[in-house]
Amino acid sequence: MCVVVKAHSSYYRQELTGVASSGVLEQPIDRGTTAAIAYSLARIAAMDPAAVAGFFPADHYFADEDSFTDSLNRAYRIADLSSDTLLLLGAQPDRPEVEYGWIEPGRELARGAGSPVFRVNRFWEKPSAEAARGLLDRGCLWNTFVMIGRVRTFLAALKQSVPNVFRAFASGADRMAGMFDADKIYSGLASGDFSRQVLSAFPDRLTVLRLDNVGWSDLGTPERVMAAVGGRAGNRVARFGTTPLTAA
Repeated sequence: MCVVVKAHSSYYRQELTGVASSGVLEQPIDRGTTAAIAYSLARIAAMDPAAVAGFFPADHYFADEDSFTDSLNRAYRIADLSSDTLLLLGAQPDRPEVEYGWIEPGRELARGAGSPVFRVNRFWEKPSAEAARGLLDRGCLWNTFVMIGRVRTFLAALKQSVPNVFRAFASGADRMAGMFDADKIYSGLASGDFSRQVLSAFPDRLTVLRLDNVGWSDLGTPERVMAAVGGRAGNRVARFGTTPLTAA
């Protein structure tokens, strides 16, 4: 499912040619990541309330897609067994980046045959240069905003942290038809950031899987885009996206 905003249709229409209409969730207006995630969760829950959902910002880059896919498959297996927690993917940093969010890992929970999994102690949003250096030294991770978990666990987090958003989608849904009055719902919502409003509200219910050497980058600036493009010649696989958020 691709979550898009109607005003951006000229950018994504061609990219999504061939995708069934049921696989494109169009928001009438942009209300930030909280609304986009809540809308997609409500739609998924209407189809399968027991589903495990994954969220992937589509403007991100992974130089080593095979390693990322291996970690992602491990994340889904863990999420399928851990119904009461949400699993984040944290990239191992190589510099004290001040424009990214950071995750401070806590106790290690599992290692097994793949990347280690930790409890989450705290989130750090766009720290100062001095703080970022300290986070790097302490083994903290970049927040890729890739999240895996059961739909009901995501919905419980929304209900607890942003009950007005949860109620808006619950009251605007026709459960029998699986339809939503999106225009009505979105007209009454304020813009919100899921990381700040929801994830930061209960880190004790979050875990993080460390991504090692996947070459992750948020393509949020022209400089990062050019750096990723420049690196494609030496990489077998590179992935770019054009829509703001995808859910699967």
